[in-house]
Amino acid sequence: MSDVIELQRGHDLPSDERRTGTVPIIGSFGVTGFHDTARYAGPGVGIGRSGASIGTATFVRDDYWPLNTCLFVKDFKGNDPRWVYRLLDQIDFAAFNSGSAQPSLNRNFLRSIPVGLPSLTEQQAIAEVLGALDDKIAANTALTATADSVLATEFRARLHRAEAHDKELGAIANVVLGGTPSRARLDYWTDGTIPWLNSGAVNATRIVEPSELITAKALANSATKLMPASTTLLAITGATLGQIARLEMEASGNQSIVGVWSADVALNTWLYYAIQARLDDLLARATGAAQQHVSKGDVEQLAVPIPSRDVLEAFAGVATPLLELAAIAERENRTLAATRDALLPQLMSGKLRVRDAEAAAPEAGD
Repeated sequence: MSDVIELQRGHDLPSDERRTGTVPIIGSFGVTGFHDTARYAGPGVGIGRSGASIGTATFVRDDYWPLNTCLFVKDFKGNDPRWVYRLLDQIDFAAFNSGSAQPSLNRNFLRSIPVGLPSLTEQQAIAEVLGALDDKIAANTALTATADSVLATEFRARLHRAEAHDKELGAIANVVLGGTPSRARLDYWTDGTIPWLNSGAVNATRIVEPSELITAKALANSATKLMPASTTLLAITGATLGQIARLEMEASGNQSIVGVWSADVALNTWLYYAIQARLDDLLARATGAAQQHVSKGDVEQLAVPIPSRDVLEAFAGVATPLLELAAIAERENRTLAATRDALLPQLMSGKLRVRDAEAAAPEAGD
């Protein structure tokens, strides 16, 4: 590796010395903030130097400041910075841990790592293929963020103008608690076809793929319930307590997830936002010392604002196409990311040539 790049430890920048600006600060796990002064000219590449984020690679296009929690590329030695980022991103640096209690990277231990070095032209071609996938993922992410922001604003505006009455969820919607089929039963988890979610899945804004698959026998012989697409999911315990997600497929879930839905499409669309608006009221009911939680009954008793039928239908008319567009973009991102992650090691090792990868990449975005 020492023939390809020169790594150096970053520089300290205490939080009380940081000033408002647009210069990205590279830390151990990516861009951790911004400053008004750059230490190095971009583009820049860094990797996490210590802790749980050891080896996490970051690329920035502009001038930047690398913190002492990362190693950054001081000299690219004529190599393409984007390709160098990909190179570092696919190396398992955990194997080069020089720490004991705290994982740590020593740049001197990394000098002798053997790496393949294609021509600069090939490096640039590899970076272009992978970068095109990243750019499409970023565009889709921006689209979904915009849709979410527009709809949240639209909901607040319509709620402010409307005459709404509080109604308990249990009186106007289906509220179900999930469950986990027995892990001792292999026939519940082998060759499954029914999507099943763990509570971590609710960290996503919208859910387009399952945590695992279970069998029909598991669904019939456990507490888990099948929920339709467009269900609002709430995490009711532990670290994910209070997380809300929109289910974009039919799925079941575990006992840390409550699903809320209505067969009334307009009402169902409204509920996703109405529940978010009253989330603090729900969390105020949480109990438990070591692990806070709310119950299915708490969710059923949560009162949310419901306006007139005209308002519900008008909001659904605006929200439905945007929600569908965001779901399509999210699904496409999963495909694009899977394609990128599959191409990366093949391209970097030389097992796959760029011309073959270029044929696969457009298909992923179709």
